[in-house]
Formats: sequence, structure tokens, C-alpha cells
Amino acid sequence: MKEPPQLICIIGPDGTGKTTQARLLIERLRGMGYTYEYRWMRFHHFISLPVLGLARILRLTEVQTLPSGNKIGYHYFYKSKLISTLYPITLYLDSLIAMIFKIYIPLRIQKKRIVCDRFVHDTLVDLAIDLDDEGFIDSKTAKRFLSLAPKDCLVILLLAPYEKIKNRREDLKFDKSLKKRIEIYTKLSKRFPEIKIINASLDVESIYEQILGLVVKDNDIKAPS
Repeated sequence: MKEPPQLICIIGPDGTGKTTQARLLIERLRGMGYTYEYRWMRFHHFISLPVLGLARILRLTEVQTLPSGNKIGYHYFYKSKLISTLYPITLYLDSLIAMIFKIYIPLRIQKKRIVCDRFVHDTLVDLAIDLDDEGFIDSKTAKRFLSLAPKDCLVILLLAPYEKIKNRREDLKFDKSLKKRIEIYTKLSKRFPEIKIINASLDVESIYEQILGLVVKDNDIKAPS
């Protein structure tokens, strides 16, 4: 058995069980004598708030109310050159602030161990959707976002086909961007082979065992076909 990484990040589209797996992993690692803390690393808005406010004024956002009363939000930032320029810049600064206080300081100064539910990779996919640009993950801006991730972190992508995910929750069934998100995550995994992929179509226990294998065992796990 190998020493688990100090930082473990579980990424992927909604409906793949990231939060469940992060909680299970932390519980198991604590039982093995490793104290890990949970971090949710999506939607950090500070400097970007005024840009989001302007986008709403310009009607570049949409909120869809589902039959249950739940809501899904969409951004159409690609329709405005101003917003599509400002938002990635301000969101990068927000991500940097969040990384400093939620990741860098706990890791490097406090010597803590962390399991992240989502990470900067998910932010890139969100941006690619908001900007309607699947090639965004190959941009210079995307590289700046990815440079925020410590080089020694383990990134695990939970991924499943659209037909497997969409019926897991009501919001996923109605989410018109879900299929494209899955496509961009797939492209991201091919662009960055250091990302470990696990088939999220499997049952919770099988997924958990594969994640644990990546974290504490020497054997590697290949991406699902």
C-alpha cells in the first residue's frame, strides 16, 4: 500500500456521485489513520459578482423552473464580447483567492490532508459552457486555471454516458447543457492523461473500491471503454 496523496480531487458532471464518493473516501481514510478534510470547490464568486450582475441586466442569464419547483440556471456569456472577456478574468482571480485560503494554506502551512468535491477542472468546463466554446480548455486562459492546481494532487474524474446520468435527478433530466458537459469532460480527460477516469455507471460500492485503489494501492486503473 502506498501513502495516499495529500490532496485528492474528485471531478465530473452532476449526477456522477462525487459528493457521496468524497464522503466515503474521507471516512475510510480516517479509519486508516489519515485525517482528511472535505472541501467543496465550485462557484467561488467575489470579484466576478459585478460581472454576473451586469450579465443579468443584459439578459445573458436564464433561470428555468422545473415542474417540482427546482430551478436550473444558464449563462449565455458568448453573446457579449465584454462579458465573455471579463468573466474568465475575474473568475480566475476568484479561483486564486479560493485556492489560497481553502487549499494552499491548509496544505502547505497547516499540513492538512484534503479531499475536494470538484476542482478547477470543473470550473473550466463551466466556462466552456458559458462561453459556448468547447475549445476553451485548450486556451491560454485555461492553462492559467490549471496552473492553480498543485502538481502533486490526484485528480479523479467520474464519468458516465449521458443516458446513464440524465435520469438520476430531475434537474439532470431537463438540463439542456448536460450532454455537452459530458463531451467536454471527455475531451478534458484526453487532453490531460494524468486525470484518472472511473466509470460512474457502476454501483456506488464498485466506484468507491476503484477510487480507493487509486488512492492507496500501487496498481493503476485504466479508463473505462
